[in-house]
Amino acid sequence: MKFPTIDVIMPCYNCSQTLARAVYSVIEQPYLGKLWLIDDVSTDESYELAKRLYQKYPGKICIEQMPKNSGVAKTRNWGALQSNADIIAFLDADDAYEERALENAAAVFAFKAEINVLRLSLKPVNLPERYTTHPAFGKAWQYMEMTGAGNLVIKRSFFLACGGFPQDPLFRQLGGEDGAFGLATTKLCLVGTLFNEAGVLHYCHDGMHAQRLLNAILFNQHDESVTEEKLNEANQITASICRRMMQLKDCLNYPETGVLPLHIERTE
Repeated sequence: MKFPTIDVIMPCYNCSQTLARAVYSVIEQPYLGKLWLIDDVSTDESYELAKRLYQKYPGKICIEQMPKNSGVAKTRNWGALQSNADIIAFLDADDAYEERALENAAAVFAFKAEINVLRLSLKPVNLPERYTTHPAFGKAWQYMEMTGAGNLVIKRSFFLACGGFPQDPLFRQLGGEDGAFGLATTKLCLVGTLFNEAGVLHYCHDGMHAQRLLNAILFNQHDESVTEEKLNEANQITASICRRMMQLKDCLNYPETGVLPLHIERTE
């Protein structure tokens, strides 16, 4: 059976120190279609570096730059719109694929037609021991693997039907748009996981989303800016993704096709 190729979407914002490492990890993958580097108006050398990498791999890399700084959700969504691939993956510019990560993903989509969403393993690098030695770390980290964007591989048609990552202003303030999207997918379809295979190296640093999430789950240390009201708003956004998709399912599952002439009668 022929394996599908996979386009990788990589949002770039002030990532000049890690971009080359991430790009090289993608370029070396079997079954790569194209790598889309989407610069979100970086203020460092990221865009210039991206152009140099494009010159080195012109057949494999495509570059786009947002007209203004728009946030990671819109940047990822823009990359997905530029791609024509059936399968797309998202990788953060400060992470890297392990060898054969995309080959594993391509095999899943070749043999499991019912899979719309796939989660690769997400392996923390340089994460402090206070997290990794906690007895509940494994369960907490699996939440990261199921809700992040950097280990997501997905059918592009399904991603676009969901509306992409939510771009609500709430997430530009707090982050977490990938979590809202990830939670919605688990309610909408069968999500495949490859947590025991080659996947994504997640390079950790102070202040990153994983640290805030683990602090909350493992140590009950919550970010004061994340109020109950904002959590409820985020949950409503997840619910709205599910609602739109269920409406779409109703239309697609309707047995009749063709043209249905309609008439409107108005009563005074």
